[in-house]
Parts: sequence; C-alpha cells; structure tokens
Amino acid sequence: MGGRRLLNRRIVTLLLTSCLASSAWATAAESVAADSVAAVCEPQLRRAMPPGDSSAGVVAVELLAAAVRQVEPALRPWRGGQGPIPEGDRGAAAARFLEGVGLLPAGWSPETHDSADWQAMHEGFAAWYRARPAHVEGGSRDAMVRDMAATLASVSQALRPLAVFAIDAQQRVTFFAVAWNWTPRPRLVLLRTPPDLVLTDEGGADSVLSAMSGCALRFDAYVYAREDLAMAMFGQQGESVFRVLGSDPPADLPVLFGPDRVLGVFRFSDPALQGVDALSGGVEGPSIGMGTALRLLASVRTNLGLDGILYHTAFP
Repeated sequence: MGGRRLLNRRIVTLLLTSCLASSAWATAAESVAADSVAAVCEPQLRRAMPPGDSSAGVVAVELLAAAVRQVEPALRPWRGGQGPIPEGDRGAAAARFLEGVGLLPAGWSPETHDSADWQAMHEGFAAWYRARPAHVEGGSRDAMVRDMAATLASVSQALRPLAVFAIDAQQRVTFFAVAWNWTPRPRLVLLRTPPDLVLTDEGGADSVLSAMSGCALRFDAYVYAREDLAMAMFGQQGESVFRVLGSDPPADLPVLFGPDRVLGVFRFSDPALQGVDALSGGVEGPSIGMGTALRLLASVRTNLGLDGILYHTAFP
C-alpha cells in the first residue's frame, strides 16, 4: 500500500505524540471473572429468543449471535459456508454467522447440542477479549439467558473501545467513530449519531459517551475535536478513501468510498448509507504531516494519558 496506512495505526501514532492528558488511565485487569459482575443485556437477549418450541441448540445459537452483535457492530464473518442449519429453518442465519466468525464448536449441530457445546460457545466468545465465561447452568430457556447475560457482562468489562468524535461550531456532534483494536477483527467503526446530540457544558464528553453507549458496548475513553481537526486525524482531506468491511444492517455498499465522499460517510449523510446505523472499515491515505500533528496537539481533547492510550489501542 506504499504510503497508505489504516486509520488505527495513524491515530495511535498521533495520540502517542500528543499525550494531552497529564493523568494516566487506570488499567483494568485483563481477565474479568463473569461471576464478579452484574449481568447485562437480558432484555435484548430475551428479544432474540426463538419461539418456545425451539430446541436448545437453536436457542443457543440465537442467544450467542445476539450477544456477539451487542459488542461487535458491523462485524462481517470472515469465513464462508452455508452453516450447519438448513436455510429457512430456525436458527439458520445465527448459526451461519457464528460459524463464519469461528464460534461454533467443531462438528456442532442443533440435534447433538449439549452442555459441553454450550460451555464451549461461552469460552470461545469470552476468549476474544481475554474475559472469563460464565460457568453455564443451561437446561431451561431462562437459565440459558442468564448464562449468556453473565458471560456478556464479563466481556463488557473487558472491552477497550476508544471513542473519537467531532463537533461543529454549535457543539453539535457531527460524527462518532470507534477505534476498535481489542477485538478479533481490528477496524474503525462509525456509528450514526442522533440529530440532536450536543456536547454540553454540563454533561461534557460523558453525556455524549452515555448517549452512544449500549447495554454492553460502553464508552468511557475519548478523543474529540472540531470536525476539520478530527477529520485530519484520519488522513489528508481530498486524498483519503474509506474501505468498507461491514455494516449494520448489512447493505450493498461500495467497497471503497472515494475522497469526495469520505466526510459524508463519517456524517452518515452519503445517500448510500440510508438505513445504515453502523459501518466498519478503515481510512486509507497519506499520513498526516508534522504541521497537522502540531495543530492537533493544541486542539484535541482527551481523558487519556500515555498508559490509557496504550491500553485502549492494544490488540488481544
């Protein structure tokens, strides 16, 4: 790719150079016990439950797929295949997705699903983030929801997303991006913002982070700046492109958005993104120059010091 680099590497370099906050981020333990944290996302998991006469295997794949999607926006499977459940049957799409991301036990089928498979599903998911899975109870549908909510809570505590957002002259948030390294598929994730989201003097960045957080994917580390400066973190305007890796909901999108469309992609104002709530990929283009880095040094705001930057941009 010559002089082109993906966004995550560029932003890491920029932030390591800037180190705007004087206090170091307190790093959490890499391994979080599922039993030590309160369960999360139970309502969302219950909504994912298939009809009551579904087998335990179908319930398992629907719950696990729903849990993965709570913490991995716009994740595109990296393996092909039809999956172990015939197309059109209950659980087929969930099982195909899980097989595509490597979370189904070898030889798994809904007919042979047992407690060992259920435990293995939790262990594989938690291992993505060096978290600890729940010791599953299984059996009833309610117990399976509790199991998955417990593992998801452990995963939630282990996540390390770095929020990067932009504001305009009226303090309105114009885009919200996540530098997402602590994951099996490092990528930049863009999230559509509510039209009335504003950086207020009272709430500050915390109010923006709270508005953009979900039940499991929660934001506390941030970097923000005026839109022109925030965009400068991602490459040279008029020369950088955005390479698409996935979207939520899945959509038929260009592989590349050209330089004239990159800002519209970040803002979700590009017509191709109508109906899309999350987009993952990377910005490719020339590295920022020293002059841009110096301007950013004086204008970017963050709650991270050097330790926090290293922590939130690390890879599992």
